[in-house]
Amino acid sequence: MEFPEVTYALSRAGRAEIGGDPEPVNNIEIYIGLKPTSEWTSASNRYELQALFEEKLEQHPGLLFNFSQPIATRVDELLSGVRAQLAIKLFGPDLGVLAEKGQKIEAAVRTVQGTRDVAMEQIAGEAQLVVQPDRQALSRYGLAVSDVMSVVRDGLGGAAAGQIINGNERYDIYVRLAKRFREDRDAIADLRLQAPSGAWVRLGDVAYVSIESGPPQVRRDDVQRRVVIQSNVQGRDMGSVVADIQDTIASEVNLPPGYSVDIGGQFENQQRAQERLTIVVPVSLGLIALLLYFAFSSVGQALLILVNVPLAVIGGVFSLWISGQYLSVPSSVGFITLFGVAVLNGVVMVESINQRIQDGLNVDTAVFEGAVSRLRPVLMTAITSALGLIPMLLSTGVGAEIQKPLASVIVGGLVTATFLTLFVLPALFKRFSRAKLDDMQQ
Repeated sequence: MEFPEVTYALSRAGRAEIGGDPEPVNNIEIYIGLKPTSEWTSASNRYELQALFEEKLEQHPGLLFNFSQPIATRVDELLSGVRAQLAIKLFGPDLGVLAEKGQKIEAAVRTVQGTRDVAMEQIAGEAQLVVQPDRQALSRYGLAVSDVMSVVRDGLGGAAAGQIINGNERYDIYVRLAKRFREDRDAIADLRLQAPSGAWVRLGDVAYVSIESGPPQVRRDDVQRRVVIQSNVQGRDMGSVVADIQDTIASEVNLPPGYSVDIGGQFENQQRAQERLTIVVPVSLGLIALLLYFAFSSVGQALLILVNVPLAVIGGVFSLWISGQYLSVPSSVGFITLFGVAVLNGVVMVESINQRIQDGLNVDTAVFEGAVSRLRPVLMTAITSALGLIPMLLSTGVGAEIQKPLASVIVGGLVTATFLTLFVLPALFKRFSRAKLDDMQQ
């Protein structure tokens, strides 16, 4: 609340009330309300403000911070069970080895350019009362391990001593040690057990009672114990960051047999989406080519119109590069949309030229007049589409990370596709339309 950009800060501590949130009990979520970006004075964008928050909060030792947004956090949790874009999972049987190697992986990931908020989930540090029976001492007094465990269970957990009946409601009465004794290791060690011979012995005489550090929670994936090193990505595309993380872990961290590393989170989701796109994009282009063939009854002219696709890709890729963005699922969707607009412009151009040839003009004149006549419609289509996307292109608020790549691809692709269509397609018309022209002349 000391930052002028913050309007409110609301904390929610502990496990969520509903079972759908996989939150541990040692989790605190702080929801922060922010003023409009134009009113910010401490930073110019969200990432700079997050860095200031993190610097301010570093005075609290032992805490791990991760900055995100409510919906993004829920999506990340559903994907990988952690609240970050990348979940680097280390699998293995021994918790001690997982903790040791996890710390080395965390240090290695921090050295990779483009990673931020790198942190390993807590795998140790939880104070636990450990009562370990001394079997040799137990045999001396004729006691069994179950005798020791029953004293611990009843003294700390409680034993049912009766019921209270209130109408139709029944409540069990539990009796256990008072709180001040349950929290005192020496008091627990002084608990008395009676041996079958009638002798009374202390719990500390037949068992080792100690407070040890243990894991607060043992997490598993696919029935294997695992520890997660979480990380967000900033300033680089996720694919290259993951590739560098994999190379760094392979070169700097020596994993024993039986231990493996897997990277999930948004990267895993991105991989699935790209696998689908590798099927969707070729199928879309194939269907477009088939429809073009039915429309013009010419393989050559269908291929001529499809020349617009690489012409549009040039502008889309250049637009992503000049704006410092990366190929992502939104930008891939933008390319698919761009292909449709580019093909539409090509259809308009080729149809106009064919119509003039059918009216009796020679090919060169028909190409020239057809291209000139379609100049205005093609430009109007491109300009109106680009103008409609400019607000998305300039957006900086919530959702800009989805809108900007899509708009950048379409606007940049329209620029190159429009100008190259007006020059390249007329120049290539005769070469791709020989069979069509022969049919039209006959």
